[in-house]
Amino acid sequence: MVRTAAAMAKNRRRRYAPGDVAAHDELITGSWRPLVFRNPDLPEGQVDKAAFVLCAVMHLHGALRRRDVFAEGSERWSDPRARLLDGDAWQQVRPRILTSLELEVEPAGHLAELAGALEGAYARVLDGLGANTAVQFVGGRLQLEKLGAAEEPPLMRELRSLLDDMLPRLDFPELLLEVFDRTGLPADFTHISGADPSMEDFGVSPAALIVAEACNVGLVPIEKPNVPALTRARLLQVDQAYLRGETIAAANARLIAAQAELDIVRCWGGGHIASADGLRFVVPVQNLHTGHNPIYFARQRGATWLNVVNDQVMGIGGLVVPGTLRDSLFILDAIFNLDGGPKPNTVVTDTAGYSDIVSGLFAICGYQFSPRIADLADTRLWRTNTRAVYGPLEHMSRHTIRLDKIRAH
Repeated sequence: MVRTAAAMAKNRRRRYAPGDVAAHDELITGSWRPLVFRNPDLPEGQVDKAAFVLCAVMHLHGALRRRDVFAEGSERWSDPRARLLDGDAWQQVRPRILTSLELEVEPAGHLAELAGALEGAYARVLDGLGANTAVQFVGGRLQLEKLGAAEEPPLMRELRSLLDDMLPRLDFPELLLEVFDRTGLPADFTHISGADPSMEDFGVSPAALIVAEACNVGLVPIEKPNVPALTRARLLQVDQAYLRGETIAAANARLIAAQAELDIVRCWGGGHIASADGLRFVVPVQNLHTGHNPIYFARQRGATWLNVVNDQVMGIGGLVVPGTLRDSLFILDAIFNLDGGPKPNTVVTDTAGYSDIVSGLFAICGYQFSPRIADLADTRLWRTNTRAVYGPLEHMSRHTIRLDKIRAH
């Protein structure tokens, strides 16, 4: 042990020369060279070890972000291709996967169908460009006119005032209790053992707990010792045994079905279009579902609630995302685990959820992925027909999809 400690001390006192880092000379570029090789506090010809280590770490971090380097065993920085099945393992599960995705073993027909759909999309866009004054092409780049604020219809103010007068004045707990009574919502809050609740005025207790959690006020403002359904002991009992993730999801499914039966909701949509977006929350306590992001959480940790809302103005599901990871990595999980309602066929997101790979994943799973792309002028358009002429879109659509490579893999 004494010999090891002496060797470590000798290593700390070692002087580094340019020859010691010659193998990594290509990393020391630009402003790093004077910091590493010409430190005025070191003798001539010696290397600043701390500056070189920092230079190497910065390059490593950049390579990790570009996916040029991967870290084994890491969830975020590992090589995703290493998890793909190959060889015998892939051949064993290939028929089952192709059947579940409704794909043929030979991809030629499916690729021809997609290529035809792409050509049809180009034709539709080109037909509409002539009459669209909001679209311009400058130097081959697409420019869209910014959307301004829509003017209110002349009678909107009167309509809004009329609706305000028609709405009853009541407290949020009273509204929640009425919804409980109209929909039979308390029946979904079953005991953790599976038994049905046998308490008197049971619906009052979960309604009070929902108010406490939704408004983040705790139990003190809602508990009432003289009301059996609102005593602290009763609320704690219901909270621990009845109010949990699966019962809340079941209750939400009942609300989704009840809302879809309203006449006015049918005018809004059929529930086949969904929008997914994230809400950021600071989480002040230690939690596995949190992460750092100085833009949203300063020095604290936070989480994202990824919410899915359909065109019937109803929240049909959600998911907690650690920190502020890209929404697109979790949207499919949220869509596959909806609480209720019809399966949406179109999913709308903002730009943060967009990538070509995610679009392909949605298409394979039977969904139309429709992100609102902010930097549309910098977006690449792809083609399968190299001989086609796409007019104003010719400059943007120079990138070719290699169908032969897709078939080979």
